[in-house]
Amino acid sequence: MIFFVLLFFLIHAVIVFLVAKLITARMDPAQRGLVKWIALICYFVPLLGELFGLVSWLIARRYASDKTLLDYDDYIEFDVVNLEGLQQQAADNIDLVPMGEAMAMDAKERKQSIVRLTTTSIADSGKYLQFGLDHADSETVHYAATVRNTLYDRYEATIKSREEQLNPGHVTTYYHLIDAFEAFIESGLHDDSMQKRIFDRFGSYLQDMRIQYPTDATCLKACGKLALAKGDVADGLGYYERLIMHYPEQADGYLLAIEYHFTRGDWTKLAPLVTQLKTHVAPDDIPDDKRYILDRLEGVEL
Repeated sequence: MIFFVLLFFLIHAVIVFLVAKLITARMDPAQRGLVKWIALICYFVPLLGELFGLVSWLIARRYASDKTLLDYDDYIEFDVVNLEGLQQQAADNIDLVPMGEAMAMDAKERKQSIVRLTTTSIADSGKYLQFGLDHADSETVHYAATVRNTLYDRYEATIKSREEQLNPGHVTTYYHLIDAFEAFIESGLHDDSMQKRIFDRFGSYLQDMRIQYPTDATCLKACGKLALAKGDVADGLGYYERLIMHYPEQADGYLLAIEYHFTRGDWTKLAPLVTQLKTHVAPDDIPDDKRYILDRLEGVEL
């Protein structure tokens, strides 16, 4: 009896092998795996293996999809936009430990993380220093306060230097002054009262610049940003509209307005701006890092 059972298994295995060989020879290489898997089961579970294999085959033909593999192909072939900028940013930030985590480490690591802020150009450094100022360790508070004062004095000295170099007859000197003020504002190193003084001081220079250069793009951008920072939304967006009106073929005005509405989830205002941008601005004139976001926005029902 055992002999006949073993003989049956052997003959069955040979038949399964030959049939599988014949079938796979005529199939796409990408689909041969299922047949081989079914054949392997049939070797050890005759008859039931064939039945199970047939069901598996029908299910695979009905529901199988290459979508996951195609998505993966798209992923590995994806061209990263603004790669050089991302690499530079990564190089600048590689030594930075998240400040919240650094404050939970030993005293040496806390000091190093705070001091690194003096050599790393990141926005909102005041927010990160606040972790140190609020720490229970008095020495950490001292380090954070020292670095904060150092950065504050550095920004203040830069602004003062640009003020001394300002020549109303040369617009580039205004550009340098704008850069200095905007960097100081973005640093977050000032309290509310100090911020108001900076806004007033910066606004005074921009007012003088508007008289000299009423349609200058850099001036309009700076005025719009300052107005929004002060909470004057209508004025801020009004400057962006003027920027678009005077420079319809440049991306800056559209992008600034899009960024404002996007951060507030105002989708109804985004749609016409994206359409105008795509209509009037050449693709090569849109920064790579912004172009990727705009391409994704176009696929969203705004």
